[in-house]
Amino acid sequence: MNHILEMKRISKSFPGVKALQNVDFSLEKGEVHCLIGANGAGKSTLMKVLAGVYTKDEGEILLEGQPVTIKNPFDSMALGISTIHQELSLVEELSLAENIFLGNYLKPQGGFVNWRRIHEETKKLFELLGLSVSPSMRTSDASMGVKQMVEIAKAIRSECKIIVMDEPSTALSSEEVTKLYKVIDLLKKQGYTIVYISHKLDELYAVGDRVTVLRNGQWIITDSLANLKQPELIHHITGRSIEKEEKVYKVSSREEFLRVEGFTNDKIHNVSFAVGKGEIVGLYGLVGSGRTELLRAIYGADARKAGELFMDGAKKNITSPSQAVELGMGLVPENRKTEGANLELSILDNAMLPSLHSYSKRSFVKSKKMKTAMQEAIRKLNIKASSMQVKMGTLSGGNQQKVIIAKWLIHNSKLLLFDEPTQGIDIGAKDEIYSIMKEIAHQGTSIIMATSEIEELLTVCDRVLIMFEGKLIKEFTQPAESKNDIMNIAVSG
Repeated sequence: MNHILEMKRISKSFPGVKALQNVDFSLEKGEVHCLIGANGAGKSTLMKVLAGVYTKDEGEILLEGQPVTIKNPFDSMALGISTIHQELSLVEELSLAENIFLGNYLKPQGGFVNWRRIHEETKKLFELLGLSVSPSMRTSDASMGVKQMVEIAKAIRSECKIIVMDEPSTALSSEEVTKLYKVIDLLKKQGYTIVYISHKLDELYAVGDRVTVLRNGQWIITDSLANLKQPELIHHITGRSIEKEEKVYKVSSREEFLRVEGFTNDKIHNVSFAVGKGEIVGLYGLVGSGRTELLRAIYGADARKAGELFMDGAKKNITSPSQAVELGMGLVPENRKTEGANLELSILDNAMLPSLHSYSKRSFVKSKKMKTAMQEAIRKLNIKASSMQVKMGTLSGGNQQKVIIAKWLIHNSKLLLFDEPTQGIDIGAKDEIYSIMKEIAHQGTSIIMATSEIEELLTVCDRVLIMFEGKLIKEFTQPAESKNDIMNIAVSG
């Protein structure tokens, strides 16, 4: 094999945790090598060792057959390894060109930066990547897809050999994801070696040549993706088989709980629908279809110009999230880290915030009662944490999501709004979230779920509503209507 990189017997420990245990990982020149594992499996730690963010405790790294030492990010970059992190490292107030050349302004002479040459070089990079935007565009004005391409342009400009992409499609539209696939194929043909980290199995099969699976800090398997079918790959990731259930759509005969009539604002137009008690209704549409905006309008986070909302047949005027919470609504937002949780607070504090009035008397908090409720939620939702006092930010994405769901269950919410409930969550945790949602609905709580993943709709929802350009254009209730129909309607309207 033509190995460009070999990481042999890599181990890394943190206080109380063996993050990596004798892990082997290799790259062949010009391949797209996918790295996958559940949250906490060690894949990010392994790549941070490669990027120089962490120093390994044991093991060796060979680059083109020669031993190398990587003590910091500068060492990694000097060796031709470029890492594009999930949370992009661009300076929002600078232009796209400035971000690409940041720290290396083409060796300015006499103290003057040659901006004309920088813009010309940036245009060449953009042409290579099929990007038709101005180099002088301010980064804060660019879409996530453009920002992702700028990060790739930075990597190319640095004359790297290996590009590590950590969850590159998380915030991209379907069109931008397709564009990303094309760029990855282009880079591969030009001889770049790519490590692609993603929780989405479809992406791995779309771009990858080989895959390495880590579990609990240990190497499980490395093989060609052509040799592994999805159920087998899932088994390697989770250590167990997950049966994929495609739920048959049915017309809800449940008693109506929520009714929305004529909801209208700048993003949504005359939207009307109803949700039964214990029903899970899916909202599907491409980025910009209005599905998130509809959830926010229902929750009172975004103002509406027209429309009425009824709960249990009674008209409700909800103009703020606090009013929605008082009436029994809960929102599990798309960005759990910035909108759904306080990462510096404990999981107990996060889960109890909406319900403090129920667990206090005359300004005194009933700590014992709170802890009992939290223990029950931890048991019921299988939240994995060393204690309820640990900070929210120390939990995996799947466990953070469970704590946010626990927050609304403790509050006895009657309606839960889920926006991209499994974004950035591994396949095992996804299965648990789906089971939790079904159990919540079975107990009578109504759910509206906005998602960009058709498989989630098939797995979880009783009915599916299609959004297009802010309008509700189609309802799917019959099993004869396939996922291809759903996609075609969502794309073309």
